[in-house]
Order: sequence, then structure tokens, then C-alpha cells
Amino acid sequence: MRAPWLLLCLSACGTGAMPSGRDALVEFAKSGEYLTWKAEPSPHQSTGPHGGDVRMFVNDALYASLKSGATTHPNGSVAVKALFTDGVRSGWAIDLKREDGEWVFYEGFEPQLNQYYFEGTSNLCANCHKTGVDYVLVPASNFP
Repeated sequence: MRAPWLLLCLSACGTGAMPSGRDALVEFAKSGEYLTWKAEPSPHQSTGPHGGDVRMFVNDALYASLKSGATTHPNGSVAVKALFTDGVRSGWAIDLKREDGEWVFYEGFEPQLNQYYFEGTSNLCANCHKTGVDYVLVPASNFP
């Protein structure tokens, strides 16, 4: 049996079922697998409610969609926002579009990593993200 974070990684590449539970997202973030994805060049001051400095990483599906100017992102799109406080990574925010097309939003801060988890588009996170392109706020221009 594969670990939940491995299933998330595989599905982000289009080869497995995407789990959407909080625990699976926490394990995926802790694995650091997202560090190999396309990323903003460096951390920068957050322009949203996440506070501190942030750095966004996106999987290949979301990167290609952003760069093409698509108005709807493909199922399996994943964005990981690393959150920093005083230069030290202090948590993550993860947005993923499950294989069924439903958005999942997670945000957690050390040490608990369990502050926010929502499925769907009628919730605290989606209220802000709805102003983006298919619930994604980061512009393609943020990525090389």
C-alpha cells in the first residue's frame, strides 16, 4: 500500500487517484516532493492573508495551464505555497483540483499543521481564491 503523500504525487503527475484528506496533504508537504516543481524564483512578501513571506510551487499540469492562459485548470492541478516566518519555513498552503474537478484548500502552520482544510468552493479559502483564474491567484508571470 502506498503512502497517502505518494498517491498525491502520483496523481499530480496523472498516474493515480488523488487523495484530498488533510493528513495526506500534510504528509505530502512534509515529503518535500513539491520542491522539484516549477517555482517562483524566491520567497516574497505575501499579498494575501497568509502572512510573512511565501514561495509558490506548481505541478506540471498547473504550470502548463497557467502558461497557456487557460481559464479552467485541469483536474490534478496542484499549487503548494511554502510559508515563511523570519526566513524559516513555518507551514504550507496547498490548493489542488481533484480528479473529480472539486477544489481542495489546505493551510497549516507549525507545529500543529492543522489550521484549515476545506473541500469545494463555498468556504473561507475559496472566498478569496474565487477572484483568481479557476480559483488560482498566482499569475503565470511569477514563474520562469
